[in-house]
Amino acid sequence: MCGLFASLSRSGPIREDYQRQLDMIAHRGPDGAGIARVDLAGGVAETDRAGRAWLGHRRLSIIDPDPRANQPMAVADDRYVMVYNGEIYNYVELRRECVVAGWSFGTESDSEVLLACWALWGEAAVARFTGMFAFVIVDREAGQAWIGRDAFGIKPLHYALTDDRLIICSEIAPIVSTGRVAIDVDPVQTVEFVRFGASATTDATLIDGIRRLPAATVARFDFATGELSEPRRFWSAATERRKIGFSDAVVECRERFLTNVRLHLRSDVPVGAALSGGLDSSAIVCAIHHLEPDVRLNTFSFISAEPGQSEEKWVDIVNAHIGATAHKVMPQPGDLATDLDRMIAIQGEPFGSASIYAQYRVFAMAREAGVPVTLDGQGADEILAGYWPYVATYGASQLRRGRIDRALRLIAHGGDSMATRFRMAAQLGQALLPAGAVGRYRRALGRSILPEFLNSEWLAANGVHEAAIAGAMLTNYRDMASHLIDTTVRTSLPTLLRIADRSSMAFSVESRVPFLTPDFADFLFSLPPEYIVSPRGDRKHVFREAMRGILPEAIRTRRDKIGFFADDGLWLRSNRASFEQHLGAVAAIPAFDGERTRAYLRGFFDEGRGSAQQVWRIFMFAIWSAKMKGLAG
Repeated sequence: MCGLFASLSRSGPIREDYQRQLDMIAHRGPDGAGIARVDLAGGVAETDRAGRAWLGHRRLSIIDPDPRANQPMAVADDRYVMVYNGEIYNYVELRRECVVAGWSFGTESDSEVLLACWALWGEAAVARFTGMFAFVIVDREAGQAWIGRDAFGIKPLHYALTDDRLIICSEIAPIVSTGRVAIDVDPVQTVEFVRFGASATTDATLIDGIRRLPAATVARFDFATGELSEPRRFWSAATERRKIGFSDAVVECRERFLTNVRLHLRSDVPVGAALSGGLDSSAIVCAIHHLEPDVRLNTFSFISAEPGQSEEKWVDIVNAHIGATAHKVMPQPGDLATDLDRMIAIQGEPFGSASIYAQYRVFAMAREAGVPVTLDGQGADEILAGYWPYVATYGASQLRRGRIDRALRLIAHGGDSMATRFRMAAQLGQALLPAGAVGRYRRALGRSILPEFLNSEWLAANGVHEAAIAGAMLTNYRDMASHLIDTTVRTSLPTLLRIADRSSMAFSVESRVPFLTPDFADFLFSLPPEYIVSPRGDRKHVFREAMRGILPEAIRTRRDKIGFFADDGLWLRSNRASFEQHLGAVAAIPAFDGERTRAYLRGFFDEGRGSAQQVWRIFMFAIWSAKMKGLAG
């Protein structure tokens, strides 16, 4: 895993030096750095070929640490020049295919395999990669460049198409620092973040002129015309239902998951695991032990100091089961003030909850222990229905089919507490409504879509309407598979992956996510819904059965869910003075109504009123905005 920065000229040679921008992502790659000024060999007039691309790379050495594998990398008599971030886990198998096709390799790296596959098969190669990746490949002879991103968007790739450049980077801040992009916030993205904490639901970013390359796509840049093509999709989630018995599905699920974990263990440096004590991370840890029983695994866990929120009991069960070397961190709320400024700068975009700090500290601990690669359970909740709203969607689909008894059984048995059952019943009611009625339903429950502190004049001037926000973020689904797919590819998971990338790379740690491969997701999405959620409301049903004999029974049958939890209210109040230093930044945000926002903050800090998450997002957005304006000069 690494970091990349590239500038492609729409006309004329590039004379700028982007070393400063490359240095801004040095944390992503402390083991090596390289740049290349690329001349074209065709595709444009001979007089227009010099200096048309600037490629920069920061390397975190994971596979083949030899300097020969550093980037930018060129193959095929320098026809193809590449910078790339990520890992191709099936590079061993792809390498064999390339050798059979007559390819000769100079390194043992997955990077060279990626570039060789592109040289041999072109754009079609991308669908054959199992991994996480973002790349820029310049084809000097064709006078074209290609950018691509993995199926789930695990690795980031941002770009800005200016009057004379296509600027591409792993992070947003270096693009902003070029001074070529106006710092105009996207109004819809702003409201979606402040209301829902999501800021990765489309290819738009919070900055109007910077976009994300959508996951599972490639796009072509033509140096002759200076145009970037519409992204072309190489993977879409499967929607066709499979006919398969439950016992066969359990066996296949187990085999596919173990294959994924085995692939994700490929590394030339130490590999550990992030362990929360929940089903997903515990399954990864125990699968590693199942596959490699003689390896003493390092695990890294956040332990909450807040009453009723600690998962240490479950962490200890897993660590004892496999004989792991356990590392634990228990941050106190007051610790946040020390790390807040760097954490916001590293994220590059605002984040919606203090729980991110728990993840941030876990990756810091991994780096301190000398473990630069960790496996993580991210994505399992989205592809295996880990949250109660998925169960509500399933229940609603049963009601639509007249299966009232099944829906009632889900509510009766599906919650781990009476409060959860009531909440799920409300969610089921919402799931039955037409999409246009969701906003009215929430208002009837006293839950407005638009926060009260937003500036109504700003909303009107920017054409931001409650119905549009509700339609984008409060979608009703015809069935559970549609719900799973949407949260995997559009709503919640993209934001979580973006945050995990920044948190891990802040400490030069590669975070791998074995649940997220296209074939595993397609397999799960194609199963009957009762295999994912049992008639009694057991989430991740088929996976729990697949882990029988691998996981301790106490973990496999556990029904409650906590995860990396942090009480936003407690952490805000414990660091009140640190946050209130930024009231000036809050006042400078035109989206916020000054008087109402001040009243909202006073009500929260002095009287305990309002939403802690909303207060957190007010400050995060304001601090982030001030940092971006500072970068742009």
